[in-house]
Amino acid sequence: MKKRTFAESLNNAIEGFIYVVKNEKNMGIHFLIGFLVLLGGVVLRVTRIEWIVLSITVTLVWAAEMFNTLIEETMDFMRDAFHPAVRVIKDVSAGIVLVCVINSLVVGFLIFSKYGARPWEIFTTQFRYGSWDILFAALLVVVFIVILVKAYFHRGTPLRGGVISGHAAVAFSLWTAVLYLQESIFITAAALLLALLVVQARLRAKIHTFWEVAGGALLGILVTALFFRLFR
Repeated sequence: MKKRTFAESLNNAIEGFIYVVKNEKNMGIHFLIGFLVLLGGVVLRVTRIEWIVLSITVTLVWAAEMFNTLIEETMDFMRDAFHPAVRVIKDVSAGIVLVCVINSLVVGFLIFSKYGARPWEIFTTQFRYGSWDILFAALLVVVFIVILVKAYFHRGTPLRGGVISGHAAVAFSLWTAVLYLQESIFITAAALLLALLVVQARLRAKIHTFWEVAGGALLGILVTALFFRLFR
């Protein structure tokens, strides 16, 4: 058996995640809520410890839902006919998800409740001047949209091909951030050159078409520009 490269293994892992997001309704809901929770952490500028707790909590819910899907798929593959043990196994795996979700609700309430007394003040004063926070939030949204598009159209692989270029989206998102954060024409031009090199590499390797990288670049520019215009 041919040994897989690191890129192939990473592609397969991301494919597995996208498969669950696309085919499991509950995972789609958990993915959206987890994204909103992480974005809320950026907006409210939670502490480093709170970030760690939120990240672990969101990851646990996603992992539990993936484990539940794995169990259900395995049971369906092994047994075509109904068996009481199969129902028990599926119920227990679903129970794991429920426990993780309940835990996430408790964690979310404990962390976000202290910011609820003055959300607008926090939103307008703390987030407005955090340029790196804006960049992180913009990148989070860009990656989220790319994953949703790839999951919906399911073309190519997560790191190669697809209806939109994630590499171009991230590259031009970073360039747009540099455009807002730097006054130096040299640095801005260098960042644009790097972004164009990323696009050129995807085109030269025939991983994406011109319109796919153009769509990715436009996505990165629009989302990042919108965030900086609104919150800086």
